[in-house]
Amino acid sequence: MTQSNFSNWRPHSLKQLVVLAFVLVVTPLGILLFQASNELVTQSTLGRDLARQALDISRRGQTMEQLAEDITRAAHQYKILARDEIRVRQVEQINNYRQLLTIQNFALDASAHASIIYKHLEQINDPAFDPKALQLIALTRELNTQLDQALDVRLKQLNTVAQNTHNALIVQASILIGLSLLLIVFFSRRITRPVQRLGSRIRALGQGERNIGARIGGPSELVELDEQLDWLAQQLEQLESEKQRFLRHMSHELKTPLTTLREGSDLLAEEVAGALNGEQKEIVQLLQTNAVELQALIEQLLDYNRLGQQEPLQTQDVELRALVQEALTPHRLLLEQKKIQVEVPKRKLYWRSDRAMLLRILSNLISNAAHYGSANGNLVIQIQPQDESLWIDVANTGPNIPDADIPHLFDPFYQGSHKRAGAIKGSGIGLSIALDAATALNASLNLHHNSEQNVCFRLALSQLSK
Repeated sequence: MTQSNFSNWRPHSLKQLVVLAFVLVVTPLGILLFQASNELVTQSTLGRDLARQALDISRRGQTMEQLAEDITRAAHQYKILARDEIRVRQVEQINNYRQLLTIQNFALDASAHASIIYKHLEQINDPAFDPKALQLIALTRELNTQLDQALDVRLKQLNTVAQNTHNALIVQASILIGLSLLLIVFFSRRITRPVQRLGSRIRALGQGERNIGARIGGPSELVELDEQLDWLAQQLEQLESEKQRFLRHMSHELKTPLTTLREGSDLLAEEVAGALNGEQKEIVQLLQTNAVELQALIEQLLDYNRLGQQEPLQTQDVELRALVQEALTPHRLLLEQKKIQVEVPKRKLYWRSDRAMLLRILSNLISNAAHYGSANGNLVIQIQPQDESLWIDVANTGPNIPDADIPHLFDPFYQGSHKRAGAIKGSGIGLSIALDAATALNASLNLHHNSEQNVCFRLALSQLSK
């Protein structure tokens, strides 16, 4: 399998991938466990054999020392008494000693010292041998000492082998555990990468992005889910298109009779059809006021629709004082009815921006202040140039915004606990439109002050390039 084929390989199902990952990850650990258990058994066997051999050699050495003492004693007795039964017993003891010596020499190589003992045993059979020259006990003890030393050497060798085995197991464990970690990382990426891409796609869909992008590989369940997201993206795109079409058609259908309604109410207010009494004038004024508010709501829906389509910016040098006056014009009737005192900037100031977007922001902020501000209160609009930015504050006196409403102020269609007065209620998209327009201008809009019956929104603008 080539590298390209390997990178494009994917299992048929998530279950198959998980099982395969488990088997491949556990295999190196199983090999390590098998090797460690084998080495442990081997070392345990060698240690047990060496311990048994040391015990047997020690017992035979003690027996040989006892026989050496008996042989020496029998030699002295025979020299004095010259009795045959002593001679027979001595020969039997020598034969037993020879057998044990042969076994000891076979168990641990001590042939050089054993040869000396063999020659010494042969001298005992010589009738002229002097028992006083018998050194069998000393030779036996020296042999036992050499055997103990040989056992120590074997024990050290066994310890060395055990240490080498331990080091080899550490190296092998490091390699196999590292391999297992690499397999864990590999299969984790094979599982998490498509899941993360699916998560990114879901977040993108939630933010209104419809770009499908590259296909997602991996288990069939995730591939199928990716295809379902494609279908969902198409459905959302279709729904968005239908929503835009509905808003366009509905706004057009509403604006036509509304225009007729406003023209008729204006004709009545101008008494073209005849003079009106006081009550009739109040009714006509009510018609005019609500027609204006209804038109403002329709314009907000159209603004919300246009901002969703992300129209390109048209930058120009904007005279801000005149723009503020223009934004105030549609709301002057409501401001006069509530007897709200308006304070606007007194000097001209130019700033490069998109005039329509900026007017949209100011109009919505002023509308919000006019509707929620207290009667006989104040509406203050201030422009504060900074080093490389510009602050526009729209502040009004009135009830403070409840803390529970603050996180949702800029959410579309959110209606706070403070309701607007009048026959026509707010749409809940004014501040959302203002924030979207500010974002399009690469500006920030936030609630700057909200205490002591003073509510202030601040728009922080940066200079747009030509």
